[in-house]
Amino acid sequence: SINDCITSLEVLSIQGWDTSTTSRQYDCCIDWLEYMMRVLDKKAMANLMTILWNSWNNRNNFIFRGKEEEATVIWERASTLNKDFRICNLLKEPLLSPNIAVKKWEKPPKGFVKINFDTTVGVNRI
Repeated sequence: SINDCITSLEVLSIQGWDTSTTSRQYDCCIDWLEYMMRVLDKKAMANLMTILWNSWNNRNNFIFRGKEEEATVIWERASTLNKDFRICNLLKEPLLSPNIAVKKWEKPPKGFVKINFDTTVGVNRI
């Protein structure tokens, strides 16, 4: 449980996290995450996931390398990643337009003639 990891709780408290969300008991971590997805907006949930990921990396560094970082360092790294992620996504344009344009042949209005033609251009050929 997240309550067993003092460093993670410290990181969340730096962000100003409401401790009531971590004080409830859940059978599985996924139950807690599902609850959080119901009460947090997308931005806050993205922040939480980044904090949890950085806390997990910190735990692994402690177990496998004997190095543990302060909660403020973990928070700053998570905060920077969140900002970079948002900026990157704001700058990227979608590959396809979100507006789907349906194109189909339409009969011309009365009194008009519509002429269609296709052509192929190649070396010394038209």
